[in-house]
Amino acid sequence: MKSIVEAVFENSNVFPDKNAIIYNDTAITYADLAKRIKTFALTLKLKKITKGSRIMLEADNLISYFCAFLGCHLYGCIVVPFEKNISIYKFQNIFKKTKPKLVFMKNNGENYDEYLQLQEEIISHFILPKSDATCTIDSTTGTTGAPSFVAHTNRSLVAAAENLAAGTNITSDTILFTNIPFDLVAGYRRVMAILMQGGTIIVTHDAFSVEQISLINEKYHFNHMSLISSDLFLLCDADISENILDGIQSIESATGELPEGIITKFYQRFPDIVLYNVYGSTESGCILINNTRDNYSENCLGKPACNAQICLIDENREEITLPGKYGYVTVSGGMNMQGYYRKKDLTEQIMYGDKLILNDIAYFDDRGYYYFVSRVGDIINVNGHKVIPLDIERVALNYHMIADCACVAKDDVRYGQIPVLFVQYKEGCEADTDQLMDYLKKELEDYRTPKQIIPIQKIPRTATGKLMRKSLSLIEQHSE
Repeated sequence: MKSIVEAVFENSNVFPDKNAIIYNDTAITYADLAKRIKTFALTLKLKKITKGSRIMLEADNLISYFCAFLGCHLYGCIVVPFEKNISIYKFQNIFKKTKPKLVFMKNNGENYDEYLQLQEEIISHFILPKSDATCTIDSTTGTTGAPSFVAHTNRSLVAAAENLAAGTNITSDTILFTNIPFDLVAGYRRVMAILMQGGTIIVTHDAFSVEQISLINEKYHFNHMSLISSDLFLLCDADISENILDGIQSIESATGELPEGIITKFYQRFPDIVLYNVYGSTESGCILINNTRDNYSENCLGKPACNAQICLIDENREEITLPGKYGYVTVSGGMNMQGYYRKKDLTEQIMYGDKLILNDIAYFDDRGYYYFVSRVGDIINVNGHKVIPLDIERVALNYHMIADCACVAKDDVRYGQIPVLFVQYKEGCEADTDQLMDYLKKELEDYRTPKQIIPIQKIPRTATGKLMRKSLSLIEQHSE
């Protein structure tokens, strides 16, 4: 399989009347999806758009969006996805960096409907996309700095979909529900995995709610969910009846570290449902998957996906072969990016040979499971002691009044760096930092105990639930 488009065309022959995508009670079958993909590609051809042109697509009406997404791939253009109701600053940044030929945008751009009007006679002999052709340019979330733009090929999109499908048991019988933002790779890769396998995906822009899950499940009887970790936490804490999740076989936590204790709580609430935790990045896609029935550890990233070869290296780029030893995560495989868009120097910094160096530190055990330790730039050096912020955060989250928290480094003349803890108190709880500090001193060694606790209304996270630690570091600096 060389492209997702090729898979959709094959599935349109095998499952012509089967729903491929359902959005806001509107559905499109595989046969109609294939026609609209061809229609969009044909319209680009008739308008004499140059192949290889960048085309910005707003993730608004999601059926039209994915028809256009794959229509661009079929014709040979490069998709640059962007979020619905994007800020003018973010839009201008993407536009400036990618220089698109067309912009599809609800209020100020090309109209999807104009390009998707079905022709009486559709040219059916399009040349299928080449495996190594660039097909998307994605923006990173910018949790560790300014966002970068990542180029992916049809091959990497297929390999990422294969990893996800094999690792979470997605088949042609899968009916998947997700609301992960679809301008982001975490969202649209789930769609591509379903379309490749010939399943059905239910998509929405709506924020997660138990009422929504109940209504959609009652109507469509889905059997798989992909949620961000914060929504998984809400699900486990919700006051719901047992039959709301009837028929659901598995739930995937698609982004972010799992909260402390969530796996135990999940299986206490939903013993018949399998919980998968999936680890990956914009640059590499899904590369490690943990079936939490087999490993209950929240910081377990899992075992390598089918197309991923994982290797840990030390600071000299030598391979680590001993279980339990920390190292930088590297990955080889077809799902890796082509490179950072028009940033050759940056690409060469993190890619050598067929390996991509990720921004994470991990270790593996003697069973082949990998475990998350920290982001590379997050470790705090306290007078020579290496302090992992996640360790402090997990202790703090056990305190009964804390809803969320984040630990960052602060420069210190005496110790080099010290840990500072930002805390979001639960609604109705008084922000008593003295009591919290007493609790932390009992639970942590002195060098790991935060030297300052800063209450904050809400811990900043991305749309997919990833902690924006850099933003908190800037807040800390301005608070001095």
